[in-house]
Amino acid sequence: MNHIRKYIGLYLTVLLLPFMFGYGVSEEHPIWVWWIAFGLVILKTPPYSISDRFWGAYTRLIEWVLRPLLKSVPKWPWWVRAILALGLLYFMEEIFLASFGYTMLPWRMDFSG
Repeated sequence: MNHIRKYIGLYLTVLLLPFMFGYGVSEEHPIWVWWIAFGLVILKTPPYSISDRFWGAYTRLIEWVLRPLLKSVPKWPWWVRAILALGLLYFMEEIFLASFGYTMLPWRMDFSG
């Protein structure tokens, strides 16, 4: 069973290959469906697990950048931590969400519908 867990992506790839190149393609399941399935197999299953590798590297980078802050924050008073948390929320709203046209601030929302 451990072998299948390690190499399920290879088996799924072998099963998808004939359909990706036109064998057994029908109106209900065109070729692009099989290519999307192949992409999902590559992204999500071992031994490929491309998305797991990406998010693991991203998490390690964020932890490395924030390591000094994470060590010192628990020693701060509760009110300083609260101000930091509110500031980070507002910063995320201003920089990240506002750039995509979203908001979480009620005075910026359009309720006129």
